[in-house]
Amino acid sequence: MWQQAEEPHTYRTHTTEATAQLLGLQVGEALFGCDQLLADPDTGARAMLRTLIPFATVEAVSDLGKRPDAAPAAIYSMLTAAGHELWWSESVRARMPLPDERTTLRLPDATPILHVSRVTCGTDDQALLLEELHIGAARTELTYRIDASE
Repeated sequence: MWQQAEEPHTYRTHTTEATAQLLGLQVGEALFGCDQLLADPDTGARAMLRTLIPFATVEAVSDLGKRPDAAPAAIYSMLTAAGHELWWSESVRARMPLPDERTTLRLPDATPILHVSRVTCGTDDQALLLEELHIGAARTELTYRIDASE
């Protein structure tokens, strides 16, 4: 069971070329960011979770501005309560970690990480937030449920 290893760090930031493309925004648009370091006490595995929330989403969901460091499930509840029917787009890629990622995640040399990007979309297919998970690939398994839909 994942637990917070440190207090979440919230801040204001702007879209980069990569995050703007995922969120369907222009480069340089304002975001709230929240970085969390998670740890599994049973295995010692660590993961970095970054949540990026466009200001437009915060303006439309007032509770979100008060709690940009809320857990993803709580954010999904706030978005649903604001009238959004949610769906997600997720991409996963493997890459070698940057030096600070290797240190933070306590990874041995030559260990790749998985970089998972999940975009939460709502009404009118509008991107509402972006979650980025960085985790060591050696001890990670991603499992997905896929339901048939029309």
